[in-house]
Amino acid sequence: MKEMRRLSIIWGALLILIVALLTTFGIIFNKKNKVYTDMEKDLVSATKKYVEKSFAYPKDNKELRVNYADLKDSGLIDKLKINKTECDGYTIVKKNKLVYEYKGYVKCPEYKTKNYKN
Repeated sequence: MKEMRRLSIIWGALLILIVALLTTFGIIFNKKNKVYTDMEKDLVSATKKYVEKSFAYPKDNKELRVNYADLKDSGLIDKLKINKTECDGYTIVKKNKLVYEYKGYVKCPEYKTKNYKN
């Protein structure tokens, strides 16, 4: 009986350690990527203004791609930089029934949004 209790304590402690480590890694990963997700949000925000300004709304079942260069040329976004490294990006706008969906994509030397396409 003592051995079962000791084994249960060891497994419990090991489980708590694993959960703590995974949580720590998740927090570190999210903190590291926050700069890039903020860039994606900036692209989306600028694209919303761009689309409203130019009335370039996509039609049903079509996509509109707005590049970072277009946003920069129109003065809606200043830069996509992390430290001194320039990044690139774009936003995809889709019409889903009555709502427009915006998804920003960023490509930097050390990061690339999932499903980023050149």
